[in-house]
Amino acid sequence: MAKPSSIAFKIRRLLGLELSMAPQVTVPKAVLGTEYGGHCVALERLGPEPLVYSVGLGEDISFDLELMKRTGALVHGFDPTPRSIAWLKTQELPERFTLHEIGLGGKDGELRFNPPENPAHISHTLLERPETEERSITVPIRRITTVMAELGHDHLDVLKLDIEGSEYEVIEELIAQSVSIDQILIEFHHQFDSIPLSKTHAAIAQLNTVGYQVFHVSPSGHEVSFIREA
Repeated sequence: MAKPSSIAFKIRRLLGLELSMAPQVTVPKAVLGTEYGGHCVALERLGPEPLVYSVGLGEDISFDLELMKRTGALVHGFDPTPRSIAWLKTQELPERFTLHEIGLGGKDGELRFNPPENPAHISHTLLERPETEERSITVPIRRITTVMAELGHDHLDVLKLDIEGSEYEVIEELIAQSVSIDQILIEFHHQFDSIPLSKTHAAIAQLNTVGYQVFHVSPSGHEVSFIREA
């Protein structure tokens, strides 16, 4: 994704193609993790050992590690990307981190996962990507309700989504099924040609209607953190 300082990003913002909004509520918050893998969380709203689903791991779990260090969180990490799985298996992961070699999406099944154009990059997507479809792979994808039922969870303290365009389907699912989550941290992907900014605005509006308010927007406008009204 283009950085806020890049010319490409500035042009997109001038053209109205990037999200520009202020937080809707003010809460104590902290950005945890690296510049690349960081997300903003409302730490003071978390109790001891909060339950966290971190969806989309790549090769950067700095957010998860720092959240575990700060709060003793129990983190379930999800990523079906072979390169991510291989990297994670070389790491000394804390006992409180559980890896699930599956992705989250809008349906249960085995779906085609399309790689990025640049082989040096890691982020695959369930969206159509004709330029790389000959290198696509098949991976297991599950709905969030399916996963929670399988793991015996009826509530999440934090859901982090960085799933390359599939976040919109997951948002629809969790709203339709009234999934109980306190904080939702999302990286939106309206920079993709197939995803207009209006889709992100619609997703934010949907979350607002069921009681979630924005408490943080990153400088890029892609990482947005929501908290459920107390």
